Amino acid sequence: MTHTHTALFHTRQQLLLGLSTLYVLGLILSHAAFPAIHVWIIAAFFSVAMNFTYMVEAASLGRWLRLEVWIAVALIATSVLGLLLHPLFVIAAIFAHGLWDIAKHRGAGVPFVSWYTLGCFVVDVTYSGTLLVYWWQQSGMPKG
Repeated sequence: MTHTHTALFHTRQQLLLGLSTLYVLGLILSHAAFPAIHVWIIAAFFSVAMNFTYMVEAASLGRWLRLEVWIAVALIATSVLGLLLHPLFVIAAIFAHGLWDIAKHRGAGVPFVSWYTLGCFVVDVTYSGTLLVYWWQQSGMPKG
């Protein structure tokens, strides 16, 4: 008996769209609902969460899992370092995930739908840029 693997999200793009929408709404609403003291915890949480999509897809296909796990572990560890050491690690992890999205769009790792990789890139770069500006303002760095 042969076991064939089916891509979970590639074949269920409505599910992917729904989960992506909930992710972005959750990101925005959590920052709006909680005090500023929680900014880095929220950012780290969402940074960790964003790393599971590609691992799940790789596991469902039975290919590329090792690479996807290594990338995810590196980005998750960087986010955790952000909570323990300095917020710039969280920002770097989110931005690096955006770079991974572009690499995936160009064919790296588990194959994924292009509207998602490009959309995720935009969210990651926008979010990391917003967090960088926030950090810059909160740290009292000179503005010019």
